Amino acid sequence: MNHAKIDVIIEEVTDGIYKDYPILLEKYGERGRQKCKEDNEHHIKYLQTAAAMDEEKYFVDYAHWLNGILTSRGMKTEHLIDNFQRLKKAFERSDDDKLSRVFINMLESAMDSLSTNAKTTTE
Repeated sequence: MNHAKIDVIIEEVTDGIYKDYPILLEKYGERGRQKCKEDNEHHIKYLQTAAAMDEEKYFVDYAHWLNGILTSRGMKTEHLIDNFQRLKKAFERSDDDKLSRVFINMLESAMDSLSTNAKTTTE
């Protein structure tokens, strides 16, 4: 997947988040929006690395590590899952079927694992 396609996906995901959660712009400003883009760049880099290694667990472990950082700063697991869901939808619309399918599967595994972990920690 080329850099231009990745940039379009990152922009689409960030726009969607800030459209659906306008409080984020009020709370974090343009700096927060830029940070959201950077975060999505990291998500995609981890997806690319996990795909290159053919190691889904690498991305799932990254998701849990990141979730720990985010929740310690007041975010909720649901925010990360929402972000991953948006990435998944963007990859579903991508024309790079083979790689997109790999990314989608990894995102689904990470979301399932995060959801399962969130349920067990609240019970």
